[in-house]
Amino acid sequence: MDNNVQQPWRGQTTLILALLAVALGLGNVLRLPFIIGEQGGGAFLLIYCAVLAIVVGPLLIAELTLGSLGRASPMGSIHWVAALAGRDSRWRWIGALQALLAFLVATLLLVPIVVGTEAAYAIYQGQWGAASAGEIVSALSEIETADHLRILALVVGVVVFIALPGPQVVLSIVGWILVPLILGMLYVALGFALDVGDLSAANEWLFKFRPEQLSRQGILTAALAALSTLGAGVGIGLVFGSRSPEGLPLIRSVVAVGILDTAIMLVTAIVIVAVTAAVDVEMTQGLALLVISLPYAFVNLPTGELYGLLIMASILLSSLAALIALIEPMVAILRRELEIPRFIAMSIIALLLYGAASLAITEDGLRQTIDGWLVPILIPCVLGITALFTGWRIPRPILRAEKYREPFLLFYGWFLLLRWVAPILCFTLGILTLLRLTN
Repeated sequence: MDNNVQQPWRGQTTLILALLAVALGLGNVLRLPFIIGEQGGGAFLLIYCAVLAIVVGPLLIAELTLGSLGRASPMGSIHWVAALAGRDSRWRWIGALQALLAFLVATLLLVPIVVGTEAAYAIYQGQWGAASAGEIVSALSEIETADHLRILALVVGVVVFIALPGPQVVLSIVGWILVPLILGMLYVALGFALDVGDLSAANEWLFKFRPEQLSRQGILTAALAALSTLGAGVGIGLVFGSRSPEGLPLIRSVVAVGILDTAIMLVTAIVIVAVTAAVDVEMTQGLALLVISLPYAFVNLPTGELYGLLIMASILLSSLAALIALIEPMVAILRRELEIPRFIAMSIIALLLYGAASLAITEDGLRQTIDGWLVPILIPCVLGITALFTGWRIPRPILRAEKYREPFLLFYGWFLLLRWVAPILCFTLGILTLLRLTN
């Protein structure tokens, strides 16, 4: 089947860069700098990295393997692997669940992209020069809903235009164009933070080991943040795997992505904390960090407007890269399972995303329901089901044949984590999240 699949790229590097771009956009960079400091600094990071290594990494490897075996849409790939293993074809609905989760995450991503774009434009125009935080809030509140929706339509149109040629082109654009841009902007912003930022405050906030401040809620938050950072559970691994050249060392590729993503996230967090601490801005998270705290901090530092634009552009570009990849599982299902032409499938998904994001922008209750209930519960549950299918329903020789280039001990360690650790932890996290939300 590999001979019947278009493969315009031939190396491990493209897969690593494409996965890295997605991971950066999904890495909770607007939440983690605040939560890390609030929940014990290094103690929080230890839990985060542990879950990333023993749960998220093995699951992303499993999804890439399923996609590489099936060479189809998320549903089609799992259907093919289930048939190859002699299992029930209803397992293919894992692919549909992942595509649904991708749609919800994409809806959430569009909100900071739209509002962040407006904030970045205001900084570029010099409208917030030496503005107070209250004045920035007032300026943002004066933006009319129609303006939000126009920016939303533009963003969705850009995403559709970039993704229209297909996942082969998406892999190349996301990996070889967006990643270098993001890293270049982040490098320049880091230099600015080193010159004028409060690095001692950043070190204290992010890295000092303070286990006494790590609550049960913080442990759960660290685990859930790790689950949502590499793009596992939202169909991206299935799509990228289906387009990867045969025989790539998938385990080592994902290990490299995990290390790079964590390092870049921490560098971004250092920039954010150092700059905000330099002007005595209280740390916050989410949209308030992106469109209030960061603009206020940068515009009140010498030559800070330019560097503020760079750090905000790096965050927005990484979110855009993730958004481009997130729509592909949905489009692939419409294209392969329903035989809808790609342009029409893209148009359908674009309209649905525009409608859902419009409601998320105008209705705070809907956004909070998706962000606070649906996604935190669905991610561990979908990942747990994926782990059960891959680790328990697919014979080990089939998985080993797809990873023949990996050392046996590395493969066997991955298989044990996938079978015995990942499903238990994922379902436990899902239950704990549900109990937390219902209490």
